[in-house]
Amino acid sequence: MTEYERGDRVAVLYLSKRSGTCLAYNRTVTDVEADDAHGQRVWVNMPGDAALGSSLDFLADDAEGISPMEAEAIEDQTPGRLLANLTWYIEAAAPGSSRLTWPSGRGHLPVRVMFTEKARALHARMAAHYIEQLRMICPRDLDDWMARFQPAQA
Repeated sequence: MTEYERGDRVAVLYLSKRSGTCLAYNRTVTDVEADDAHGQRVWVNMPGDAALGSSLDFLADDAEGISPMEAEAIEDQTPGRLLANLTWYIEAAAPGSSRLTWPSGRGHLPVRVMFTEKARALHARMAAHYIEQLRMICPRDLDDWMARFQPAQA
């Protein structure tokens, strides 16, 4: 069973107000709490259209509902997950990039923390790794992604 920590990137199944059951990539663990029966309860920040609110809790042993973004080896990831990870790494490698953290846990406002230069360099190397994997297994998806990807403007 996966042990989660605040700040982990996860994929979650959730109920959307508009689209029914959806899979959301690159969500952030905002808090964790020990659970005798399931190992942990894990709170995740949810997309704006989540029917059950901006924070939702999952049980750590619910492999169908929550999983780390990189739980599978890169060679085993689906094209959708590869593209989601690539997008995250590209954005995290950009100058001035940052991430949200919840140092006080769920129910408190998040704090934005800048990535260090060393972290951005690591993110850039990981993005290159994801590009190579996508080029090998689904070059059309990579070409489509590259055609529409616009890095966030500062």
